[in-house]
Amino acid sequence: MVNLFTLLLINFHFIQDVIGEMLVEILHEGEVKSIMGYSKLELIYFRLRALAEAPQMMLKFADIDYSYTMASEYFNKPWKEAKSDVAFNQLPLLIVDEKIEIWQSNSIVRFLATITGTMPEDKMVAAQADSIFESTHELFFPLNPTVNVFIGEHHNNFKKQFLETFPTKLKNFTRQLEKLSNGPFFFGKKPYYCDFSAYHHFSLAKLLDNEILKDFPKITNFMGEFEKLNNIAEYLKNRPELIEIGQSPKMIINGEKLKTGG
Repeated sequence: MVNLFTLLLINFHFIQDVIGEMLVEILHEGEVKSIMGYSKLELIYFRLRALAEAPQMMLKFADIDYSYTMASEYFNKPWKEAKSDVAFNQLPLLIVDEKIEIWQSNSIVRFLATITGTMPEDKMVAAQADSIFESTHELFFPLNPTVNVFIGEHHNNFKKQFLETFPTKLKNFTRQLEKLSNGPFFFGKKPYYCDFSAYHHFSLAKLLDNEILKDFPKITNFMGEFEKLNNIAEYLKNRPELIEIGQSPKMIINGEKLKTGG
């Protein structure tokens, strides 16, 4: 004979299963707002493989829908005419629910970390992750403009300067991977927002020298494991290809070669 406790336990597990199925259905329908509190995310930027890469990879990783709009299309006028209307006259810009604006690329990444599950819960780990993130962002100049914008002698000079100093920085990142983690990411098996920024900058460096990481097995392993993350390989395969670096940088978008920039 089934006692009252057994009946209650059966009902409890039944309710758990029903709630679990409901949550899965909600997520599969893409109703992220019901959990995250936001229904629409729009990222405004340029034709560049730069400050919008980490945010997009984070959103793809978390299966969160977003739109990416070129500045000229969003403002319906050239960037040089539109920039005075934008906070601090710079992009990227994240627009939440068509009304809330978040600017400054690092602020955008940190906000997205809170809704993509890539922000550490432990405050000390969060502080350390932010240290890694800031260190990766220090690679922005001259790396991003050298890859995306500079041409000719200007490109060659900055490329040479970067490639001479980058190995020392890779040694520092390797040291942190060994010190903070059993791998493959900076804080173990779970990627945080700093890992997305690191991958972006390391992959940009490979566009200047495809062999630049070969003497750093920890970094090489990090790159390979990162590309196995949810949706990342698909994103990397389908994003616009960057061509003619150092000559006349262009991105191939919908089969059309378009000059990098606004």
